Amino acid sequence: MDIFKAIMDHGPLTLYSANSKTRIPIGTIHRHFKQLNKSGKIRVYDSKDNGRKKIEYGPTMYGIVSFYKQDKEFAEKIENYYLIWIENKEFQKDLEGEGFDVSSENLKKSKHVFRKYMNYFSAVEEQIEKIRSGEDSVSRDMQIFFSSMMLSTNPKYQKLWTELYGELPGMQKSLEEYMDTMTKSYKEFKKNLK
Repeated sequence: MDIFKAIMDHGPLTLYSANSKTRIPIGTIHRHFKQLNKSGKIRVYDSKDNGRKKIEYGPTMYGIVSFYKQDKEFAEKIENYYLIWIENKEFQKDLEGEGFDVSSENLKKSKHVFRKYMNYFSAVEEQIEKIRSGEDSVSRDMQIFFSSMMLSTNPKYQKLWTELYGELPGMQKSLEEYMDTMTKSYKEFKKNLK
């Protein structure tokens, strides 16, 4: 947490600059940077070769969500962190990938949306952890739905699904009912936005 906070407070950091900001031993920082990078919580933001190679690391959206739910002080500072980091082009790329409008006139206005995003997706991550730990479960129907979605990108299974859909009237009926429900929900959602 201290290392991630140092990154958030001081901008993209190298291992050595993280060491000077935190006074945590360099070996410990190296190990934690490696773990944070491998878990997708930080990533390389910049790499410079001016004599000694300098690799700067910055946060990912997943990393911010992860620490947001773990630390109340971090969560309280989230809008300030947002305002600091929106100046960074790499962070803007991550925001854009998550659906944020990164045009200069809208970036600063989005700090409240960023907090809502953190609130929602930290709850999603919490739910994922509950499922992983066995505290909560996913219904069989939902497991089938998610697994089917994951297989839909594979041409072999997409072809099989198409054939089954054409040959099993019950499957057609179930899918059509599901799609109708989703369409109604989407229309209701759109109506409520206006």
